[in-house]
Amino acid sequence: MSSAQACESLGEPLSRVMTLLGKRWTGVVLATLMPGSVYFSELRRGVPGISDRVLNERLTELIGENLVSRTVIEGPPLRVRYELTEHGYALRPALDQLTAWAQEHLAP
Repeated sequence: MSSAQACESLGEPLSRVMTLLGKRWTGVVLATLMPGSVYFSELRRGVPGISDRVLNERLTELIGENLVSRTVIEGPPLRVRYELTEHGYALRPALDQLTAWAQEHLAP
């Protein structure tokens, strides 16, 4: 395999994951879900500065990628719980490595 072919085969998956994780707030939402399931209001408090609309958009995208699951708990009050799927938890090593890299190489 030539280096151009190798770059092309690596580039497409990397492009997809960076498109997903590169959206504002996505990485923070995933990191906030790492400790376990949370209700929407807890998630919103765990991601200061995010609007409800953007949080809903990010969660919808992550659910669509099978990284997050959504469970509706009948009320009253009606509550919605979010948690990482097995695929979502599989991102932990990558997020840990990115965090370590950022701490070492990026200015605060």
